Amino acid sequence: MKSQAAQHCAAGLAWSLAFLYLAAEIVTAYAWTVPYSFRRDTISDLGVTACTAHLCSPLHLLMNATFVALGFVTIAGAVLFRSVVPRGYRQWWLGSLSLITGLSTAATGLVPSSDGIVAHLLAVVPAFVSRHLVLILIAVWLWRRRRIVAAWSAACAMSGIVGVVLLAGSVVQIGISERLVLYPLPIFMAVTGLSVLTTTLAKTASRRRARCAPVALPHQQNFPRRYSCPLAALPNTLPDFAATSFTKMG
Repeated sequence: MKSQAAQHCAAGLAWSLAFLYLAAEIVTAYAWTVPYSFRRDTISDLGVTACTAHLCSPLHLLMNATFVALGFVTIAGAVLFRSVVPRGYRQWWLGSLSLITGLSTAATGLVPSSDGIVAHLLAVVPAFVSRHLVLILIAVWLWRRRRIVAAWSAACAMSGIVGVVLLAGSVVQIGISERLVLYPLPIFMAVTGLSVLTTTLAKTASRRRARCAPVALPHQQNFPRRYSCPLAALPNTLPDFAATSFTKMG
C-alpha cells in the first residue's frame, strides 16, 4: 500500500538521523574550553551545564538537545516500523524495550550529570540494559531465516555487552568502554534506517519507470508509440532490507 511504503520511508528517515548524534558529539567536544578526551571523559560530560576546572562544555545545550532528539527518533522509528513486526509477544517486547530506550535516552539530556549524579544515573541506566535486549531479540528472531541481518544485529549487541563488561571492571578508560556500550544501537539504527529509506525510494522509482515504458499496439506499428504512465502506486511490499530485517521474525 502507498501508506505502508510512506510509513517505511518515514521510519527509515527517523532512524537514519541517528548519524547526527555522532556528529553532535564531535562538534560539542571540540568546542570545550579545556581539552576533551574521548578516552578519559564520559559522554555525559558533554552535557554538563556548569563549568569546573576540568569540565566546561559551551555547547551543552546542543548535546542535551541531541540526547532528547535521539530518544524521540528511536521511539518514532520503532512505532513506524511496528507493522513489519509480527503481532503478539514479539511486537510487544520490541515496542516496550524501544520505548524504554528512547525515554531513557531523552532523559539523559533533560537531567545532565551536573544537576545531580543520582538523578542522572536513574535516567541513564534503563537504556544501558534495554538497548542490548532489543539487538539480541532481533538477532535471535532472524537467525534462521535472515542470517546476515541477524549477524549484524548480533555483532552490535556483542559490542555493547563487551563494553558493559569493560565498564564494570574498569579494564579500559571510561570514555572507550562507555562508547562501546552506547554506540552500537545508534549505529544499528542509522545503517538500518538509511538502508530502508534508500531501498524504498529506489524501488518506487523503478516501479514508476517500468510503468512509464512505451507501449506499441499491434495494429499501430507504423504510428508513434503510446506511453502508459498512470499514477504509480507505491510498492505493496516491504523494501528488501526491511523485509530481510523484520518480516521473517516468525
